[in-house]
Amino acid sequence: MTLSNAWQSVSKRWGHPFHAMCSYMAMFPPRLPHYFIQKFTRPGDVVLDPFCGRGTTPLQACVTGRIGIGVDLNPLAHLLTRAKVDAPPLAHLEARLRTLENDMFYGEGEQEPEHIRMLFHPSTLGQLVYLKQVLDLNDPCDVFIAATIVGILHGATARDPKRSSYLSISMPNTFSMSPNYIREYIQAKGLKRPPVNVFSALRRKFRRLFTCEPPATPGFAYRDTIENLIHLPNPHIRKRHVKLIVTSPPYLHVIRYGLYNWIRLWFLDEDPNALDTSLATYRRLDHYLAFIHRALRRMYSVLAPGGVCCLVVGDVAMPRQAKTVALADEIWRMLRARHSRFQLYDIVEDRLPEQGKVSKIWGEKKGRAIQTDRIMVLYRDSIEELTDEIDWTPPQKIHRRRHK
Repeated sequence: MTLSNAWQSVSKRWGHPFHAMCSYMAMFPPRLPHYFIQKFTRPGDVVLDPFCGRGTTPLQACVTGRIGIGVDLNPLAHLLTRAKVDAPPLAHLEARLRTLENDMFYGEGEQEPEHIRMLFHPSTLGQLVYLKQVLDLNDPCDVFIAATIVGILHGATARDPKRSSYLSISMPNTFSMSPNYIREYIQAKGLKRPPVNVFSALRRKFRRLFTCEPPATPGFAYRDTIENLIHLPNPHIRKRHVKLIVTSPPYLHVIRYGLYNWIRLWFLDEDPNALDTSLATYRRLDHYLAFIHRALRRMYSVLAPGGVCCLVVGDVAMPRQAKTVALADEIWRMLRARHSRFQLYDIVEDRLPEQGKVSKIWGEKKGRAIQTDRIMVLYRDSIEELTDEIDWTPPQKIHRRRHK
């Protein structure tokens, strides 16, 4: 059996609706980890992503009956992953939402920063401030509600506020543009803040998210760094039961997760500048490779014998050197030079569609990501492909009667 990029021939809309809970910078599609989950694991196996972003790998693992574990330092990533891998039943969410709505008081939106007030109608902002204050992020229902809210905070708003998917003025992107850009955009377009009811918008989003049942197999989410991986309070990690890792190390210098998510981080009471400061930056290739080496050592330490690690890394163009660098090849040369115990099985090329890659690395002068990702397939001790027939059956839809 051989590896391929078979996921490219699958519809972009393929996958569980929870995957679309919230947009996220530099994410890979769920069909990519699904391919490797099917190739290298069986139901009940443990699948890990130590840079999990919005939780694509752990969610897809749970959907397929594996135990998904996601780790990320970003509080937004942690929230989204928690919501997806431990989702409560829809009936529980609806009951909690009724309670919140019945107890609602309008929060003091006028006390919020001006660059937040310009985005939301006063009634909408009052509801958001109330929810910020009362949601308990130790409760699974409140976690899911908060994760759904950050997914609908801003985007292209419908003309009719009663049908809008998003809560803000109509914005050109689902990632956060700078406040000055948004302010000028509002003036140029003559935009008015729509009076969107947050609770009604949440119910509309719930109907879309729950067109399929939540994953029957629960997973785990941790807010932590790769350095602390082995010390996480998880029995599967502590006992080195991880069968598969599918991850993409972040392009930390230019994908500034705080800056590009400042509106969502406002709702979570997180400082975007502090988040970007807490994430290390790597301007030079040798520093980046040293970081990857440390990360892979920690991944190796939690893999079971015969475990597989799939590392998604993009090629970068180096303008000053007038050449393109295949980071996957550089990483493998580095691993051989440092006598890594990982062995290389294959490097699979994943050519991305035009405009499909928004990430850059090392700044404008240091390098730029181009339209090619490569998936390095590394393994510990031995490797076994379990199937050559990937099951692309989409999740079973739920047929519910519409309430009139």
